Amino acid sequence: MKTAAGGPAGAKTLADVLTMRANLSGDKRWLTLYEKDSARESFTFGEFYEKAARAAGSLAGRGILHGDRVLIILPTSIGFFETFFGALLLGAVPVPLYPPVRLNLLGDYEENLKKLAAVTRAKILVTEELMLPIARGPVEAGGTLILASPEELRKGPPFIPSAFDGSSLGLLQFTSGSTGVQKGVALTHSNLLANIRAVGSVLGLGEEDAGVSWLPLYHDMGLIGMAIAPLYWGLPLYCASPMDFLRRPARWLRMIFENRATVTAAPNFAYSLAARKVRDSEIEGIDLSSLRVALCGAEPINPETVRAFTGRFKDYGLSPKSFLPAYGLAENTLAVTFSGPGEGAGILGFDRALLDGEGRAVKAAEGTLARVLVSVGKPLPTVEVSIVNELGEALPEGRRGEICVKGPSVMAGYFENPEATGKALAGGRLHTGDLGFVLGGDLYICGRLKDLVIRAGRNYFAEDLEAAAAVEGLRPGGVAVFSTRETKRGVEEIVVVAETARPREGMEEEIRTSIVNATGCRPDRVVLVAPHTIPKTSSGKIQRFMLKNWYEEGKLAGREGKRGNLPFASYLLAALKDFFSRIKG
Repeated sequence: MKTAAGGPAGAKTLADVLTMRANLSGDKRWLTLYEKDSARESFTFGEFYEKAARAAGSLAGRGILHGDRVLIILPTSIGFFETFFGALLLGAVPVPLYPPVRLNLLGDYEENLKKLAAVTRAKILVTEELMLPIARGPVEAGGTLILASPEELRKGPPFIPSAFDGSSLGLLQFTSGSTGVQKGVALTHSNLLANIRAVGSVLGLGEEDAGVSWLPLYHDMGLIGMAIAPLYWGLPLYCASPMDFLRRPARWLRMIFENRATVTAAPNFAYSLAARKVRDSEIEGIDLSSLRVALCGAEPINPETVRAFTGRFKDYGLSPKSFLPAYGLAENTLAVTFSGPGEGAGILGFDRALLDGEGRAVKAAEGTLARVLVSVGKPLPTVEVSIVNELGEALPEGRRGEICVKGPSVMAGYFENPEATGKALAGGRLHTGDLGFVLGGDLYICGRLKDLVIRAGRNYFAEDLEAAAAVEGLRPGGVAVFSTRETKRGVEEIVVVAETARPREGMEEEIRTSIVNATGCRPDRVVLVAPHTIPKTSSGKIQRFMLKNWYEEGKLAGREGKRGNLPFASYLLAALKDFFSRIKG
């Protein structure tokens, strides 16, 4: 296995990392930003340090001090990078926030931004001019929050950083809210460096590697895994925007080829999208043999995605062993377990009746109904993983329970939320809320505690039932399952909400049959809705709790095959009118 080399081992903070990188590799190209199909601008470590130092000086000139929170709402751009690392040089705490993702929810976004500004007591919000109409609300509500653009921050004098301790807060990252209210994950510089060093040691990262990423910078995989970690290990980094990838997934593969990239990362949906949407004509002549690490994480990993992606691009030089499933969460900085380079994805089928009914992981015999799972690898160095039951007692290998984590990467806590922190870190370990088991030293993820669906004493996971709804005409990623209490009979019912642009007679029963055949569980109700109805977080996770609330409140009017009647169009029109009226004002 390739061993890691080249990281600034003496660094105690990310400010130290940036300073050391500028001193060690000042003339080496680090960051290249793409726009559509070509590189737009490029910066050496030295040039980037100067930009970050000016941003730090400008922040300091606006009264931002060590420990102050800096809200950042910016796209993938040099503005984001220099603002983020400028805050770190100053000893301030960057708080990256996602931009508005749906025009019909602009009002909700503005209200959420007000809450986050109040909770963090941030002194400044750095954003683009387009965001100003939305940003004015938090400014007016708080009274002390000031606004600035990246262009304004470039006018500051270079800041000369002073040393501070690794126990200082280095990043405040708000969870995506797939199971409830957003919480601010408080990570120290020591947390961040511990995880980055552990990841690099497993992957054998070094200056001869090169990374390609289109991941959003407000999410931990994109920010920590594919921005901060490359800085630490000295990797040249080639970045595109998420929108450029979504509009044309082939760009991702072409960037890997053009830059002889060795490392990339993405969630399951992106690998699936590339396998389905990339045409041969778009990638003619490319060679992906340089890629040795294609990390997959941040959401459940579908075995079919692994097979589809590795099979689709095998003739273009992609090694199946480069596809490396991983598991992590923001509360452990980024990563918990990784598959090792050259191992590829481990896929096993487990006896569904024993796993769902008794919580025992037993390999499925031929002809047995199986639950096929992808291994997410072994714990990183310094990370300890345990599986516990409802009483917090450790379970042996092959038994399903809650995944708990210990180690130096575990968060300091949820920002100013002692109650949530106490629950998450009870007993001196991080309770992830994820269910899984360990077999042969490898971790397998079964689902979320809160997403369990119980039928006749058996536990089913929402993700399994959703994946089993393999019916033509349904949107990929457009199926959600939850349970709800039926008021007349007082029993739990299983509801499937499926997005389709082409509903047809009998489609509901097709979905039921597909789920029954794959899992043995028959849903009570199937609701067909229009595309983009199912609510998702900024990172693409289904918000089942919100969908369940809509259903129980009668906002999903289409039942037993009728189209859902969420007020999407009216929200959109109102949001557009409000947005443009404020711009004019």
